[in-house]
Amino acid sequence: MNNDHFDDTQRNALRLLTRVFGLVWLVNAGFQAMAWLVVANAHGNFLHALAKPASKVPAVVRPLLLAALHGAQAVGPKPVALLMVAIAVLLGAALLSGRKVAWAARVGVCYSVLCWIFLNGFGYPYSGGQTDPGVFVAYAIAFLFVWSVAPVLEGRGPDEPKSANRLWEVARLSFAVLWLFDAFLKWLPAFLLHFTSQITGVIPGQPHWIAVWLGFVAALVHAVGPVPVAILVGLSETAVALALLSGKWLRLAIPFGMAYSLSVWVTAEAFGGPYSSAGTGVRGNVLGNVLIYLIPFLFLWIAESRRRAAQA
Repeated sequence: MNNDHFDDTQRNALRLLTRVFGLVWLVNAGFQAMAWLVVANAHGNFLHALAKPASKVPAVVRPLLLAALHGAQAVGPKPVALLMVAIAVLLGAALLSGRKVAWAARVGVCYSVLCWIFLNGFGYPYSGGQTDPGVFVAYAIAFLFVWSVAPVLEGRGPDEPKSANRLWEVARLSFAVLWLFDAFLKWLPAFLLHFTSQITGVIPGQPHWIAVWLGFVAALVHAVGPVPVAILVGLSETAVALALLSGKWLRLAIPFGMAYSLSVWVTAEAFGGPYSSAGTGVRGNVLGNVLIYLIPFLFLWIAESRRRAAQA
């Protein structure tokens, strides 16, 4: 992928997508500020966000997460939370304005990885059919895509085109590994034999209309057969992962992956709900985790449109 081969329409699409990504970060920062700095027991919410993952990770990495928790307690939860919110705001502002995009992307990758460790707890526990490794993995991958096209977004030619191309490939392959990891967990008995619980388990606490919708979906799955539906889900994720890994069939895999992600969002993720000041957004899941997968897919779609135009 050569950054200098994007036409004006594709460059504008990249800029628009990056601004949308920046808006997501600003919305997330707003949720974080509300939960960690504004509402009653805000400091307790922040410490809980750090403490909860430590209770789920394996014993070998638990000291790392506990050290972060004790460090936040020693420094004070308010300044640490304020720093995290400030970083999120600066990242969102940079992406939204199109200025210092390369810098923001580098910081965003590091910040997302740290949040994945200390807020997502490496995505644990991987049990009971849970297959989500944590939304901050998708954020880090999206930042890799932004980093690779930063020269385009900042209105300058690629100073190091080979480096930019390598970054793009790293982002694509990272996204493929994420899908492959998801797909692998889908083939485990905990998911295949308890698929209906992935939907019914998120009903408690939802608004009435979402609960009714999820009840209908669960009944439909039961009528078709939970195991056949679970196998279909596993096949779908495996197909997307293989396409991303090989770089082939992307013209079909990208729209299918986006449609599949949306289908997960409106079922197993219950539209990202329930929403509360201490819920959605605090761990990065603005309106749900899988919805963030659309950002990398859209970057790939723009590049795929550039490739097809070059072949025409």
